[in-house]
Amino acid sequence: MADHERPAERIIGIDLGMTSVIAAYLPEPGQPPTVIPAEKGQPTLASVVAFKDGARPVVGRAAHDMLTTNPALAVTGIKRLLGRNFGSQAVRDLAARVGFAIVAEEDGQAAVQVADRQIRVPEVAGILLDQVRRFAEQHLQETVRGCVIAVPAYFNDVQKSAVRQAAQLAGLEVRKLVHEPTAVALAYGYNKGGDARIVIVDVGGVRLDISVMEISGNVFDVVATGGDPYLGGANVDARVAQWILASIKKKHGRDLTTEPRLLQKVRTAAEQAKRELSRCRAVDLQIPLAVGTKEKKAKLGLLRLHLSTVEELAQDIVDRILHTIRRTLSDRGLAAADIDDVILVGGATRMPLLRSQVEGFFGKSARANLPPEEVVALGAALLADSLRRDQQTRSDVVESSIGIALADGRYMRIIDRDSKLPITRRVMIPTVRDHQRSLEVDVFQGDGEDIIDATYLGTVVYQGVPSAKAGEAKVVVDMSMDVDRTLRLSSPEDGRGNEHFEFKTVGHAERSADHPPFLTVAQGAPQADAPPVG
Repeated sequence: MADHERPAERIIGIDLGMTSVIAAYLPEPGQPPTVIPAEKGQPTLASVVAFKDGARPVVGRAAHDMLTTNPALAVTGIKRLLGRNFGSQAVRDLAARVGFAIVAEEDGQAAVQVADRQIRVPEVAGILLDQVRRFAEQHLQETVRGCVIAVPAYFNDVQKSAVRQAAQLAGLEVRKLVHEPTAVALAYGYNKGGDARIVIVDVGGVRLDISVMEISGNVFDVVATGGDPYLGGANVDARVAQWILASIKKKHGRDLTTEPRLLQKVRTAAEQAKRELSRCRAVDLQIPLAVGTKEKKAKLGLLRLHLSTVEELAQDIVDRILHTIRRTLSDRGLAAADIDDVILVGGATRMPLLRSQVEGFFGKSARANLPPEEVVALGAALLADSLRRDQQTRSDVVESSIGIALADGRYMRIIDRDSKLPITRRVMIPTVRDHQRSLEVDVFQGDGEDIIDATYLGTVVYQGVPSAKAGEAKVVVDMSMDVDRTLRLSSPEDGRGNEHFEFKTVGHAERSADHPPFLTVAQGAPQADAPPVG
């Protein structure tokens, strides 16, 4: 077969979720995307990895069951740790909620401690992606190496770099990272032409994300984002589990909170009951009252759970979701009437109460004709197929502001969050001392007011600054970012026309004590052997 007749290499789409991982592909051009079966034919792989002494890591449902029985060995929430410093608030919040230990690497990045073994976060995520790759190859009966991975719109370059590292460890090449709301819009066919402003309400297992998108033709602009990192379907599951435990204690006199194995069964029953009640008005539960054996089955406690009870338990959670939607719209100066379409994403949006109240707020029916748990992976698969056929179907925005450190320690944003790409901004940076001949420009990424909350990207040192009093000499710097999210610094000044510095995120392990991180010296024209920034 001639090279031009060979079929293009398969590229799959992956939704690396907080609670589950889902992969999808296009069977043939023009056909709808299809989810790749995972554990026991189910569409999802639980995002949990358990580590046992001397054994291969356990992934998925078996690892999920260990969250109660042996929580110190079961790692969950790994998506939240990707690219995070150990001292960040997100890491501290997660550490207070999980049973495994989170520690600091030598470079300050968060890592996982299991028994006497310290494990890098991308390695844990890589184990999940490796299992997904194996499921894909088993289903497709071919080697799979290319992928498109969907990431949250708020991920910065360091977090995206961590995702790429995880994929590489899994034997996958990331052809493109796509923002999750863009993947959703693709799945619903918003690249077919026309203009629309849509809101995507994504209620996952442990996180709420709200995205406002403005779409023109095949250009997707995420113009506003909001959310709550600890609000999702798991909050409802926990309420239902508490109701089951209280009912068992009242009706049967048994306290199941002291038995980890029984407590895990209660939590599983609560999750399954919530799902069933999206289709019916009541479910009957059979809860073991003791740990059974092969010789003797445990007595069961029988309960009936009504939809009305779950809705009462979940009402304040739904209220918080609606409040987040209002706040996200308000921050952008929008009202519900300004929205053309509402899309529900995430398994928790199957709840009739949540759907009806979101629809009531917007005054229109929400779109949820695609499986809400699978829609991100389906959109990623569509983009993967377009890459396979060398088609471009998306545009993007800056998901986190880019700026520089000022001499007084403050952070000045230059490229604002949600700016449409590509973009260029110009800034004049003055000297701070008399007769200062060189000027350091420290580049950061973040949306806060304090430099300590921003992510350091690199430093450019401009030399040959004209001798003058403090503040009178300035260096004009153009900061630009293209649709591939490469950040560039250049200067239009005479004598600096050939200067051009690119910022690309690298792993912290690539830094060394002998070479300052991300440091380039500029002297009128770049040195031939000067490395690019980053």
